[in-house]
Amino acid sequence: MYSLTSRASSYSARYAAEWAVRNITGRSGAVFSMSTIGFASTSGRRQRRCQDQRRLQSNKTSDESGEDIKSTGPRSPTEQRSRQRRNRTHFIDPRVLSNALQSPAGSLYGDGMTADDAETLHETDNHDGSTRLIHPDESDIFIPQVPFNDFERQRRKRVLVLCTGGTLTMAPDPERGGALAPVEGALTAYMKEMRELNNENMPEVVCHEYSPFFDSSDLGPPDWAVLVNDIKSNYLHFDGFVILMGTDTMAYCATALSFMLENLGKPVVVTGSQIPFCEPYNDARRNLIMALIFASRDTINEVSIFFHDRLLRACRATKVNTHRLLAFDSPNLDPLAKIGITIDENEHLCLPPPRGALRVHSRMDTRLLTVRLVPGFDDGMIKALIEAGAESKSLKTLVLQLYGTGNVPSVKDDFIQILADAKEKGILVVAATQCFTGSVMMGHYATGLALASAGVVSANDMTIEAIACKCSYLFGRGDLTNEEVGNLMNVSIRGEVTPADALSPPPLSSAYQRASRKGKKYYYQ
Repeated sequence: MYSLTSRASSYSARYAAEWAVRNITGRSGAVFSMSTIGFASTSGRRQRRCQDQRRLQSNKTSDESGEDIKSTGPRSPTEQRSRQRRNRTHFIDPRVLSNALQSPAGSLYGDGMTADDAETLHETDNHDGSTRLIHPDESDIFIPQVPFNDFERQRRKRVLVLCTGGTLTMAPDPERGGALAPVEGALTAYMKEMRELNNENMPEVVCHEYSPFFDSSDLGPPDWAVLVNDIKSNYLHFDGFVILMGTDTMAYCATALSFMLENLGKPVVVTGSQIPFCEPYNDARRNLIMALIFASRDTINEVSIFFHDRLLRACRATKVNTHRLLAFDSPNLDPLAKIGITIDENEHLCLPPPRGALRVHSRMDTRLLTVRLVPGFDDGMIKALIEAGAESKSLKTLVLQLYGTGNVPSVKDDFIQILADAKEKGILVVAATQCFTGSVMMGHYATGLALASAGVVSANDMTIEAIACKCSYLFGRGDLTNEEVGNLMNVSIRGEVTPADALSPPPLSSAYQRASRKGKKYYYQ
């Protein structure tokens, strides 16, 4: 029998048993217990869980699809809500994937298998009723491997590269008179010629190019769902993942991935380039090599963006330049790592290990609008937007980019009332700052207190990308009210926001306030 953990990192060994229990079924359709597939329990809690699972084995039956296991006995309301939440967040909504511009890459086992693939698995059933796992090299449902080095049989870290297009993949296109355009297959050709990938310290690389290529501005939540689904399908068989895409919406995509991938225990590095591979001088080569190196390390297990010389937390990054090689920066958090002669990691900023198995959230509620206020703005325009959005139920979140620390004109009392009415109509109003660095401090000035009394929620020091993706993720879950979402905006879920009591003291603060916060840092950010 092929062991699930032979191609996964030792860190994910305990997740292999849980994944196998959920996805491996025999001819009778019953789920095997952990002892059946050879995983031993080492803790008392895990032993009790295995015993409970074996004791309830006889009371479980599978439905027609074989995806959900239903118990014949009654369940308590708490257990029913827990199962509904688990089923809603773990499985990919097919309606979301149907709107994607690019087709999924495919999966190894279980999720996304066709009828022919299922028949292939059943043909390998053993006489004892258990199903023998197929080695990836012998399976037709594995992503086609393109070997880039001469060490195929040695155990090295394995990295899956998912390429959606972008500047990095551009090359002279003969059909367009030699003009630069994304060319399918060009990246694979370049990587085959890269001598760096033959170094024994580099990971094994499997590259998959989506077809056709699209500009990053064309990719949205359905395409992000395709990416997280492919990561989930191949999660146990790779040590890290690299996503190549255009830079225009890279910050939005990477931030969304950080929220959609819950309990992520492996690195997912998003990168691209300002200059394509085909140019003699380019930043594509270094960005790709460093992304592969960070994806093969097990120190920073989260979604990140590597560009130029720094590794940034995805939900803290934003694009700051269109012509410089340093195109991305993290305004309110230091880089997770910087490269020079050596790799310098800020270990105190790394997120703690996950507390459970990987879970994917594919539903994003995009009923969101961002408005940047300018002096002399018309209140009637915002009032019309709120009324139209509330009437058609096409607006769920209104993000206002305010002045400074979250201020609005104090003479506009009608504007405060408009925002209070928006809350009554079921629209969450979030206050963000127009400044590149810093945060919203709604309790420092009188105008900020008026906004807070009207029900406006502070975004603290989150970027616009983080605000938009976090609201879309929280409302997309479907199990949170507006008040609960508002309370979670100031709670760090993926390290996207600094807690309020760890922010810098406000201007004109007392000596005691400055001294109490001096040197106080929240490393779990």
